[in-house]
Amino acid sequence: MQNDELEEKVTMMEELIQGFVTRMNVVETEMPEFLKTFLQQYKETLDRIAARIEIANKRYDDAKIRQQIDEVKEMVTKVPKVIDVKNSHHFGAWSKSLIIGIVVCFVVTASSVSTALYLNHQNDRLNDEAYNFWLVRALYPQTAETIINKLKEDPEGFVANAEKAMEKQQAIIAAKAIADQAEKDQKAANDKLEKIKAGK
Repeated sequence: MQNDELEEKVTMMEELIQGFVTRMNVVETEMPEFLKTFLQQYKETLDRIAARIEIANKRYDDAKIRQQIDEVKEMVTKVPKVIDVKNSHHFGAWSKSLIIGIVVCFVVTASSVSTALYLNHQNDRLNDEAYNFWLVRALYPQTAETIINKLKEDPEGFVANAEKAMEKQQAIIAAKAIADQAEKDQKAANDKLEKIKAGK
């Protein structure tokens, strides 16, 4: 049984070797012909390339290139590794006057903008006051007439009384706000106490 298997394997190996030999014969016979046809087809191109390589080689002189490389190496060795640089800057008369002018322009611009913003705010406030007085004149003409007459009779005293009344109103509003806040705090404390008592 084993002899049969061995004989079968040997015959298979012989067949493989014979197939390999035939293929190698084909490669050996056909490859030179292929290379020959390839070289014949591209012979002219290869000749042109070889001629150009020859011309390029003649164009550059090896000795001259070597000499230039040596010169560059020598120059590089002579260059110092660290170069000290002294740097100083001073403002001239023209520079100083320019800087001073720029600072003055900036200050003037900033003050002008702040003044314009303040005047715009004041203008808005005066417009609101004028609109309020216009509403009083339209809805309560008697009251407006009384105000105008009092301003004509004693402007300083009337303005002082008005300022005192405004301060009193503002104090009342502030006290009312504090009382409201205290009432809210008291209510919140009472709610918290009720929750604690209820055990929540």
